[in-house]
Amino acid sequence: MTDYAAINNLIVAERLYRVSHRNEELAKCYAEDAQIHTSWQSGGVNTFVGQTSEETVEELPIVNRCGGALIYQNGDKAFVEYPTTTTRGMYVNDVEAVLTSYMRLLYRVEKRNGDWKITSMTSINESDELAPAIPGQDLKINPDNVKGFRRSYRWLAYMRQIVGATISQDLPGTDRPAEVQQIYDTELGWLNQ
Repeated sequence: MTDYAAINNLIVAERLYRVSHRNEELAKCYAEDAQIHTSWQSGGVNTFVGQTSEETVEELPIVNRCGGALIYQNGDKAFVEYPTTTTRGMYVNDVEAVLTSYMRLLYRVEKRNGDWKITSMTSINESDELAPAIPGQDLKINPDNVKGFRRSYRWLAYMRQIVGATISQDLPGTDRPAEVQQIYDTELGWLNQ
């Protein structure tokens, strides 16, 4: 298998294992010292594998669909951009709803001891949507309750709020392009050193 194919398979496997709760296989995708930064946690593999965010409703479905990976490789290092769409069931004011999040996942991948492993993952929020699971139902959302939330993850922030949790308003998002560019500059700088 070529390095390109191995990197692509690693990234695809990571996403499939994550949403299907195959935690043992998911953990093997990461290097032991990997750092993962998402909207609900930031830390090592143990803060991510087998863990979920506060608004997750276990009995409702979560589906993750991904685009093709864009892989930049330099020797035993690679930087990967991976567009994803995550759809999950929620309850909003006792009405079943669907939250759809559009993100770009940025991975650092390194070949260590002959195997490609993820050494870091950062999510960039692009936008999100919230709709009733059954069309025509009213989620009874007061527009004042979402004032001040950022467009790139407004409904995710709202869902965290209604379950009594919090979310930083400083997460990477496409509504702050200069910050996103800084992340890319850092990642590409790492790749090319």
